Amino acid sequence: MEVAAIAGESVQLLPLKLPEPWAEITWEVTLDSAETYRIVTFNKGDPDHGSSPHFINRVTFYPENLSLQIDPVKKSDSGLYSLQIETGGGLIDITKSRFSLVCVTDSMRQPNLTVLSTHPKLGQCNVTLSCSVPGADRVTYSWSQGTSRIPSDRDHQLPGNQSLLHVEINANSSDIFYRCNASNRASWATDAADGKSLCHSPATGKYFSWFIIIFFAVDMNSMCMSTSVEGVTDGYILEASVASS
Repeated sequence: MEVAAIAGESVQLLPLKLPEPWAEITWEVTLDSAETYRIVTFNKGDPDHGSSPHFINRVTFYPENLSLQIDPVKKSDSGLYSLQIETGGGLIDITKSRFSLVCVTDSMRQPNLTVLSTHPKLGQCNVTLSCSVPGADRVTYSWSQGTSRIPSDRDHQLPGNQSLLHVEINANSSDIFYRCNASNRASWATDAADGKSLCHSPATGKYFSWFIIIFFAVDMNSMCMSTSVEGVTDGYILEASVASS
């Protein structure tokens, strides 16, 4: 299971169902940097926190539900988190698929929507648009066509997932907007261009248009902020939630 978070948020990993009886549990992590740490061990006494400085003053263990909270989360926390349980009769790792914590450094910024070329032709024009978010990584681009500057469920999704869009616009068209959606795992932002004005926009110039930035938790019903997602591994239910600090 993947958990997307913006740096600075709070992430909580929670086992919803455990084998009974259990004697001891241990939260561990293997970071993307290949470093492996024991975060905390609990045997129904006082929690024994690991000595690594990586999570110092940022990790809270809750004995009442055995959950692990990281607040605030950092990009360097990305990695595989596992919960091991000692039942007394042997060690059980209930998270063979494990939590995969993905931390995004920043929320998605406004995309730059640019007219690369315009070619008028018999009452029509062929336009090439470019969408980019300078300095951002792991960005996915998509395009849609609608009748309003505001995103709508009625918008028509255009094929492809590239940063360039080639469209043919009828000179008599009205109320047509082309929208670029730039997204990462935690948020997305859009920039829209009025189709009526595109044929008159200078090539290689920035098209100044209306834009919107939205976090998945607000309108995408995804994993950020207080929305939870669940995964089942080895018969046990795991839950992860991401919340703003």
